[in-house]
Amino acid sequence: MQFRRSLISPFILVVGLGLSACGGTHTPAEKADTRIEAPATPVIAPWGYPLDALDRATTPGDDFFRFANGGWLDATPIPSDRSGTGFSIIMRDRNDARMKKIIDSLQSMSDLSVGSKEQQIRDLYKSFMDEAAIEAAGLTPFADDLAKLRAVDTHEAAALAMSDPAMGIGSLFGVNVGIDSKSPTEYTVYAGQSGLGLPDRSYYLRDGARLKEQRAAYQAYMAEVFTLLGEDDAENRAAKLMAAETALATLHWSRADRRDATRTYNPTTIADLDVSAPGFPWQTYIKAFGLPEIDRIVLREADTFPAVAALFRDTGIDVWRDYLLFHYVSSNADYMPERFAQADFNFYGRVLSGQEVQRPRDKRAIGLVNAFLNQAVGQIYIERFFPEDSKRQMTEIFENIRTAFSMRIDGLEWMTDDTKTAAQAKLAAMTGKIAYPDTWRDYSAISVSADDLFGNIQNARTEGRAYQNARLGTTVDKTEWITGPQTVNAFYSPSRNEAFIPAGYIQSPLFDPAADPALNYGAIGSIIGHEIGHGFDDQGSRYDADGTLQSWWTEEDRAAFDALGDRLATQFDQYEPLPGINVNGRQTLGENIGDLAGITVAYHAYLLSLDGEEPPVLDGFTGAQRVFLGRAQGRRYKRTDDSMRQRLLSAPHSPMNLRVNGMIRNMDEWYEAFEIEEGDALYLAPEDRVKIW
Repeated sequence: MQFRRSLISPFILVVGLGLSACGGTHTPAEKADTRIEAPATPVIAPWGYPLDALDRATTPGDDFFRFANGGWLDATPIPSDRSGTGFSIIMRDRNDARMKKIIDSLQSMSDLSVGSKEQQIRDLYKSFMDEAAIEAAGLTPFADDLAKLRAVDTHEAAALAMSDPAMGIGSLFGVNVGIDSKSPTEYTVYAGQSGLGLPDRSYYLRDGARLKEQRAAYQAYMAEVFTLLGEDDAENRAAKLMAAETALATLHWSRADRRDATRTYNPTTIADLDVSAPGFPWQTYIKAFGLPEIDRIVLREADTFPAVAALFRDTGIDVWRDYLLFHYVSSNADYMPERFAQADFNFYGRVLSGQEVQRPRDKRAIGLVNAFLNQAVGQIYIERFFPEDSKRQMTEIFENIRTAFSMRIDGLEWMTDDTKTAAQAKLAAMTGKIAYPDTWRDYSAISVSADDLFGNIQNARTEGRAYQNARLGTTVDKTEWITGPQTVNAFYSPSRNEAFIPAGYIQSPLFDPAADPALNYGAIGSIIGHEIGHGFDDQGSRYDADGTLQSWWTEEDRAAFDALGDRLATQFDQYEPLPGINVNGRQTLGENIGDLAGITVAYHAYLLSLDGEEPPVLDGFTGAQRVFLGRAQGRRYKRTDDSMRQRLLSAPHSPMNLRVNGMIRNMDEWYEAFEIEEGDALYLAPEDRVKIW
């Protein structure tokens, strides 16, 4: 997904708006007759893997990702309305088609009760699709907000505008209610660095010709927004705003530093924050945020708060007023007349991500509905499109992988028995949330109208903030989901010690009930292993079986584990996907440990699933080889250079080819399966292979 200041990331969005705690219960099997049946033959011929995807001119030992996917890479262009394409896009497009069927089926229904999920889905979609009404209204729906922002004449007023959820601007300090890492049955308030319009501090500070071009384009976009709003002196004001954001970027922590779970847990009080970071009106801001009186707040990048507060105090109110105006438009451009939406896309889509054209409006409308009414759509999705037997099979694979992980822990040479006992306790306590929730999120408090798009957005934002804030003082509900079931992704929550494998991921090419089991273990199995592995990566391993941020390691074992992580980080530091931009081994370490654990345990879980039987050879590939082909198919992806640059500088994951090649070259099992020898490009000497879990 392209980075956009105006879009909240899918994960954060579902945390804010889509957690289920209040809905009724429903067992999807009750409506099995409305659901698509599982196919009798694989969706992908011949046994779940397309043989024309291979590049047999490349040897597996030189570039396994290319060997497995080269035919597909050569034959598949990136669509003009995408910044990349691959396995996840196939699944998202399939889900979009399914959700479009859901939405279309609701369009002719005139008797839907107000506040029902069906009415909300139908009318939110309609309100976004009514381009004529949006153009006719112009800036009228935004006039009150714009007037308030233009009238901001004090720093306190600026902070108040930043705290308003309906405006969607955001603040220099991101505040949210989340599970307390030191007391995971309770919620607490967190605050961390925020406020940049580019994906990461490096976009402001790092040298490089393309980055300089993108900075210039960002400043030009700022000026364009001011011009579209009818403001004068647009270019000079954009230059001042760019300077302020650059100053803010210099104070931010790097992505790698922000990953540290211990360093980013710094409890304090609002009164103490007033003393330590006096340049920002904390009392006013927290009250306006909608929080009750609180005596505790956890700071993430704690040592940045005094400097950012001072920057806020010392920068003129005229600059912050322009900051508010610009980010208001950028955050709401999709809901504004087309000239605003196109200007926003021209920068965030075309310049920043390499996407040639805007996605069709109906696709964006589906994305909007899926984001703000996530589990409402998801409940219908499960009823209509998810085969119940897939959940059974996925649960079986999950438990086989848990067993394989347990066996791997028992066999570790670098870990002592006391730590092994604690690791086994954590693994046994981990919950696997497969496919869909049993209790659905209730959205009935959100008022949705077919003829008021921006009003709908404001209502959803306000309700989402209230929903989040209402958690304070309550006990964490371990039954709730952090995403909708149709989500094409998977997650691990360290404070919950839970792995989430939504139904959106339980489909081809990651999983096919009729495909060769080796492929399923290599694709979805390695993802399950990856999510379980997050409980044992460099940061997830700091949380115990109950989800408490505290050590369960002996000092000796922790040192040995950290040394292995250092070696893996060093390996990845050496990869250079784009000229002059290497992978950041520290920034990607958690995901890399998860990837290495995932494919390792998936491979051994597959062997366990055979129960001593010899798997067949299919089109010349052994069962062991097909596991690795499944992994390669499940990471099959290509992206534009601008999108790759964005990922390298701001994302926690390594590029997809390295999520295959960079892992398997550390696995003896891969060397044996494909007879990899010294001299092959991916060959690592046995002593250089990193084996963690």
